[in-house]
Amino acid sequence: MRRTFGTVVDEDIPAEDWPFAFAKKILTDTVKSFAKSDAEQADDKVDGLGLMRGLVRIGREVSAKQAGQPHEEMIADNAEMLVASHIAKHDKSTTSTPVSEQLHTSTQLTPVPVSPQPDIVVEEPIVADQSDKKKRLISKDVLSAFMLDRRTAERPTSTKVLFSQVASEYLAARNSSKSGRNNDIQTAEVRLNLFAELIGDHAIDTYTATDLQAFIELLKFWPSNAKDRPGDFTAREIIGSNRDLKYKPLARKTLEEGYLAVVKSALGQTKYDYKPIAGAKLEYPDTARAPIRSEPLSSDKIQKLFETGVPSGLLDNVILPLLALLTGRRLGLLVYLKGSDIREKYKGVWVAQTSDIVLHGSVWKRVPIKNEASMSFFVLHDFLVEIGFVEWARNQGDKFLFPELMRLADPSKSASLYMSRLYVAAEIKEARGEVFHSLRGAYIAETSDQKIEKRDRQMQVGHEIGDDEHDMYGFRTLTETKARQLATLPLKTDIDYSMFKGLDFDKLAAAKRTKGRKPQPKKGTAPKLRCREDYDLSV
Repeated sequence: MRRTFGTVVDEDIPAEDWPFAFAKKILTDTVKSFAKSDAEQADDKVDGLGLMRGLVRIGREVSAKQAGQPHEEMIADNAEMLVASHIAKHDKSTTSTPVSEQLHTSTQLTPVPVSPQPDIVVEEPIVADQSDKKKRLISKDVLSAFMLDRRTAERPTSTKVLFSQVASEYLAARNSSKSGRNNDIQTAEVRLNLFAELIGDHAIDTYTATDLQAFIELLKFWPSNAKDRPGDFTAREIIGSNRDLKYKPLARKTLEEGYLAVVKSALGQTKYDYKPIAGAKLEYPDTARAPIRSEPLSSDKIQKLFETGVPSGLLDNVILPLLALLTGRRLGLLVYLKGSDIREKYKGVWVAQTSDIVLHGSVWKRVPIKNEASMSFFVLHDFLVEIGFVEWARNQGDKFLFPELMRLADPSKSASLYMSRLYVAAEIKEARGEVFHSLRGAYIAETSDQKIEKRDRQMQVGHEIGDDEHDMYGFRTLTETKARQLATLPLKTDIDYSMFKGLDFDKLAAAKRTKGRKPQPKKGTAPKLRCREDYDLSV
């Protein structure tokens, strides 16, 4: 329905929602403005329409509250303050008689008929005592822009494309660079859609850091566990159901590197030349848990891990912990090793080096490496030669060394799950930071204690080198002298490695993992975190 006030036209607000008493006052002022120039009249019309829109919105929420219908408490409970703010803003910008002079000080909002609306959950603000506010120029108890509904916030006119189009192009570009289904892209798609649902789908160049802060403000109530997010709930309903924080919220690292990072990446595509959020200073809630840093394992816990893994009869349980402890390499890379990846680099010194892409089943796929440095060769300790593992591995040729894992859709992810279960079965996971990655950290610490130079340690474990400009010179791989030093490092005397001697590797590789009841954690041990982003695996 179209309603015209003088020459001011608006079709966005239903006729029954217009405050006609107030409109009459605006029209009176409009009549007086006929003597003004066309530009001045145009400005006054826009200002008057904007003011009426704001007052209609406030009146609608007040009426909904009085009628016991769903409403935005933040607006309804602070109606008088918002009305005064709108009028003051109008008076400042208009060239006509100030509205504040036209209205009585005690003006009350006339309830506006409202129709049922979906339940929108908005955090209730803390309203400062009015007498106290008069004494203070600056106060924490303000209605900040990020606390309002950013879906309906006023934004500048723009001819740019919508966020939904930009984000879709971003995902398509990422997806085209991958082979096969990629879980990271699927997760990114879910999180980008969540941002659009909570903040709104607007023109790409109208987003600001306020929108990111509003996203964080809502996500502080977002349950970290997917099972606590009912599938038939909207995002705001899920958030509303956890305002009492009965479900564990997201960790800080998940917020930053999971949800916010993908939104920033989509918004910051260079083809649109739009980077207003670059360097934005954002505040995170104190309920966002700090990253869990991996902790070292004591020698007796490593011993228990070995003593649990070897009797299991499964090659991955037996060898993967030992390989991680004696090479310092990441689990995701070790899983993809093939027999042909192992060679004698220097006389008596054996090394391993995976390809960057491998044929997995009938599809070529990239090995989940973290950086290019991970593609360099790494030294295999002489103990692996002594127990016959190197000879057996060489005999496998182009076959994967861990066939039971490689038959699965995501070998590295499955390996991480199985190693976590091994820790539980060994009853050594007393702290959340005691994870498989702790073995990599143990190798780095041990080689440091045995005076291996930092640059050599970095190349062995697959870290990027270059902290100092002098590190950039010379070979980017280990020399014969350094490689031989790593191959013959003394083993820790407080760990018994004898259980690895005399193993039948063919039998271990042929063993199948049977389905059954998963090992339950010992009472008092920390549960395994479901989100990998919660861990700090930077070592």
